[in-house]
Amino acid sequence: MAFYNSNEFTFYFQLLINKKYPLELEIVIYLSFLIAYAVKLPIIPFHTWLPYAHGEAHYSTCMLLAGILFKMGAYGLIRINTELLPHAHSFFAPWLIIVGAIQIVYAALTSLSQRNLKRRIAYSSVSHMGFVLIGIGSITNLGLNGAILQMISHGLIGASLFFLVGISYDRTRTLVLD
Repeated sequence: MAFYNSNEFTFYFQLLINKKYPLELEIVIYLSFLIAYAVKLPIIPFHTWLPYAHGEAHYSTCMLLAGILFKMGAYGLIRINTELLPHAHSFFAPWLIIVGAIQIVYAALTSLSQRNLKRRIAYSSVSHMGFVLIGIGSITNLGLNGAILQMISHGLIGASLFFLVGISYDRTRTLVLD
């Protein structure tokens, strides 16, 4: 993208936004960024690392994962994919909404079957990120504002939940729900 239709190499974002790219190039670049952000957001089916990481990590690490790191993937989708590649985003937006809706239901139902408290919260976090994905796919200001609000609220609430789980574990020495 930095070399496309130009003689000079630049990563200046405003110049890159104002360039016109062919739709095929936008789609290829969009898919590349989407896969990278899907692992970080997490988006189903790229979410499989998350429950294991939360289940095995110290609760302070879980607080960082839920409070800050998930939001980096969503921020990348909003900042790079929607602004830099608007035509490809309008092409993929309905698919993002469908995947987000499936993610909400699937992760919520999977969360209910978890015996480990940290994994239960991890799957519920995946479910909440489905709402962010739907907001990003809506291509409206209201949807993007809702996605950003959900990111902020989930950051505070998710980190707080893992903090409470850590305190509970320090006192009871168990994470198993019976």
